[in-house]
Amino acid sequence: MTPTSAERGKETRVRLLDAASQLIAEEGWGAVTTRKVADRAGLRPGLVHYHFSTVTDLLIDASLGEVRHEVEGSLAALRREIDPAAGVEQVLAMAEGYTPDDQLTVLFTEVLLAATRHPRLRTELAALIREFRAALADWLRASAGLDDAEATAVVFAALLDGLVLHRLVDPSLTAQPITGPLRRLVGAKESTDATGTKDATDAGRG
Repeated sequence: MTPTSAERGKETRVRLLDAASQLIAEEGWGAVTTRKVADRAGLRPGLVHYHFSTVTDLLIDASLGEVRHEVEGSLAALRREIDPAAGVEQVLAMAEGYTPDDQLTVLFTEVLLAATRHPRLRTELAALIREFRAALADWLRASAGLDDAEATAVVFAALLDGLVLHRLVDPSLTAQPITGPLRRLVGAKESTDATGTKDATDAGRG
């Protein structure tokens, strides 16, 4: 069946957004141009401005789409865990995927910097972050029974963001065991083996 005009337009828009996301990570926010996006997407340059008012609008929509996808995926994974300790493990497993050479990791850092210069990006990114913190607080309240779930969610989310950023410049931090401190932050019990020994992730932490 031949695609309709609306379907072709949607496909074109998706290709442009994907191309923009790739270029933000590869070359940096300020280096992305109409022609580069069109070339990467395999489309005519005129289509960029047909679907987006400016290149900046394209970059904002592309980056927010990536962030939104990650937020939704992270929350979906977290909500599958009713035990706070298991939830911490799940979150850390996801954070481990954000390595210095990972495209999404680099894109996120570019987005944070760009948000200081573009009001719409800052406003919509802040809304996504608040959505994540609110959902995290709901989960902490339900799974760990925390009275200060909102405050804990703020600290927990900021800690994870900081960890990812620090690992960008110091990859050796991947070897640093932090599961124990995070468990204590959310009020989860430290896991033990059959002999009652602390989990190996807490080795050397007293």
